[in-house]
Amino acid sequence: MTSFTLFLKGPDVLEDDHMDALFEAGCDDAVFGERDGAQYATFDREAPSFCAALTSAIDQLTSAVPGLEIMRVEPDEVVTMAAIADRVGVSREQVRLLSNGQRGPGGFPSPVSYVDRKTRLWYWPEVSRWFQENGKAKTEVGDGADLVAALNAALALRGHVARLRDREDLALVARAVEGMPGDTGRARACRRAW
Repeated sequence: MTSFTLFLKGPDVLEDDHMDALFEAGCDDAVFGERDGAQYATFDREAPSFCAALTSAIDQLTSAVPGLEIMRVEPDEVVTMAAIADRVGVSREQVRLLSNGQRGPGGFPSPVSYVDRKTRLWYWPEVSRWFQENGKAKTEVGDGADLVAALNAALALRGHVARLRDREDLALVARAVEGMPGDTGRARACRRAW
């Protein structure tokens, strides 16, 4: 069972006609709602892989309700110490000790941002990879963190690129995507698959 939330933009999915269409499209494993003006669909989906679960959910949503757009996927890639503890099944104190090097093998990823003096944020793909490599999680750590981060980046890029008008700006962005480190045609494959 894979659990994730998709944030949506477009027609109101809570309208009766849309809810009926979503159910008939196969979204009977989702809970729909609105939070602070943002529509969402939270799925608990059986699928052979996390990618297959995401793909089928996205396809069903966008085919059932014309004009519906996927804005982002959660679980988000930026997490607090409390979220790390919850996701990996350890105490918050254990995460604190690992993060400052007082316990464990060292090399815990550095925070990517500080909300205030006490609250730090980490990039989830780096943290989950560290826990997987060091066997420090008490529960299975999902391997979809990089997929979620890449998909959210692609969704954000799609929105930004649509607003670029200058050909030089577009060329620079295209060059950055084509020049991904270790790129062996991944950017072209992503564009063709999307």
